[in-house]
Amino acid sequence: MFDPRVIISLCIGLLILGACATTDEPSIGHVPYQPAPVNQPDDHRQEPEQQKPATIIKPVSRSGLNLPHMQGREVVRLALLLPFTAKNEGLRDQARSMLNAAQLAVFEINDRRVVLIPKDTGGTRAGAAEAARSAINDGAHVLVGPLLSRAVEGAASQSRRYRVPLIGFSTDSKIAGDGVYLLNFLPEVEVARIIDFAASKEIYNFALLRGVGAYGGRIEQALRYQALANAGELTNVEVYSRSPNEMNAPVARLAQTDLRNEALKLWKKAGGIGDPALDPEFLFELPYQAVLIPESGIRLQSLAPLLPYYDVDPRLVKFLGTGRWFDKTLTREPALNGGWFPGPDQQSIEAFNVAYRSTYSAEPERLASLAYDAILVASSIVETQVDRVLIRADILQSPIGFNGATGLFRFDESGLAEHKLAIYEMRRGRFVVIDPAATEFEPLGF
Repeated sequence: MFDPRVIISLCIGLLILGACATTDEPSIGHVPYQPAPVNQPDDHRQEPEQQKPATIIKPVSRSGLNLPHMQGREVVRLALLLPFTAKNEGLRDQARSMLNAAQLAVFEINDRRVVLIPKDTGGTRAGAAEAARSAINDGAHVLVGPLLSRAVEGAASQSRRYRVPLIGFSTDSKIAGDGVYLLNFLPEVEVARIIDFAASKEIYNFALLRGVGAYGGRIEQALRYQALANAGELTNVEVYSRSPNEMNAPVARLAQTDLRNEALKLWKKAGGIGDPALDPEFLFELPYQAVLIPESGIRLQSLAPLLPYYDVDPRLVKFLGTGRWFDKTLTREPALNGGWFPGPDQQSIEAFNVAYRSTYSAEPERLASLAYDAILVASSIVETQVDRVLIRADILQSPIGFNGATGLFRFDESGLAEHKLAIYEMRRGRFVVIDPAATEFEPLGF
């Protein structure tokens, strides 16, 4: 197994025998499919041979998985579908970092029979469909990727036709199922984690400052549900455009300065002295106790200072985020200091980051750890024998899950991933875990 204390050899590329080709409701009661032989469409597929019971993969400490013992001489081909030539530079950077992480996973597997086949999707639906078709023609046993929902849809059209399992990187739950598994951190899971934690700290009333679009809509729906589940309420919602120049008006409306000033006057009239931030009764009289800002990067750095500017005091109102806050560059924004957000298990992600830096002398992009985990999981469902390869897709639905670079996770019956997340606090240039990630899942059905 991988030990993050050991410096990984830079000759990892020698293990990669493939070359890059140029060319957000879940279903209920989904039954795990039984894959047919590769390159054979559904309308002509053969009856699969009877398979032995699934081997449960137990979680392990730090990053990595307990992989089943491989027997025989058959090659295990894992295709990696990513937008290496996408028009968007950020997508290209993400793709390169995810390829590096995938190579790191192959190195950890340490089996010459495991072959990585990178394929370029170009970042489009059609390109992803062609990349998937090409990979299947090359004998891929599992498809990993692509990025973005449209691309995953394109690749899924081929993976389902040929009954090849696909582990994609999208949060669009409508795509999952029937052989398609989505490994991304779902916004609903992140919102549930951070709101449950806030409620444990007696924060019940929330405001939401979100962008336009489907992602913001899912966040709002999840926040409304989770606040109610904790006997709380979503009291204020403001939506801004994606342009930083058009964020002031929504933030000003969310601030409700008149209500805040009136609450402060009433508090002082009632005998309040000292710092109102230390008086729970005053805090409960505010329009809301916390504001969720599900944003990242430059937009978050533009939004966050506007809140104190309009008198939303972070000492009185807790700033909350989603996994998009898991970006060390954001620790330099003073307005976010003291904010809370969910993120992957610290020990696991740091072990991965150390290994990545040691190998590539660079920082991994945000989704690189997902590619690493996806390759390890993909390899775990392929069972080689002397003269054939069996695809054990049922292993993907192990109720105890897997433990990888992103911590503990598992797939549900609809193909969506559930991650166990930690709660972090921004503290002057660093992240501090204030509530660790769970180390095991609750039994299914509870």
